[in-house]
Amino acid sequence: MTSLPQPTGDDRSKGPDARLAAARRELGRRKAEVRAARRRVRRLRRARLRRRPAALAVAVGRAGLAVLGTAAFVAGLVMLVRGDSQAADMLSAAAAFWALAVMLRRTGR
Repeated sequence: MTSLPQPTGDDRSKGPDARLAAARRELGRRKAEVRAARRRVRRLRRARLRRRPAALAVAVGRAGLAVLGTAAFVAGLVMLVRGDSQAADMLSAAAAFWALAVMLRRTGR
């Protein structure tokens, strides 16, 4: 904190009571600033705590989509090697899962 303002020639002529009243006003103003700053800190802390579960859900969802995409891709490759007619659909599903995972990463910031 900074110190109280130095008295000027005006303040000295007013006497000690006026200087004391001015110092009390300054103290009250600074206490109000501290209270406002503490309210801002509490509000920001609460907002951060509210965002944390959402960020966790996005991260888990993104990882789940990536795993599903990988599993669908592997299954699609196996189906392709075996000559299954649904292999193209499975590979398309894998691409869709991966695309969703990328989109979640971009919008989940």
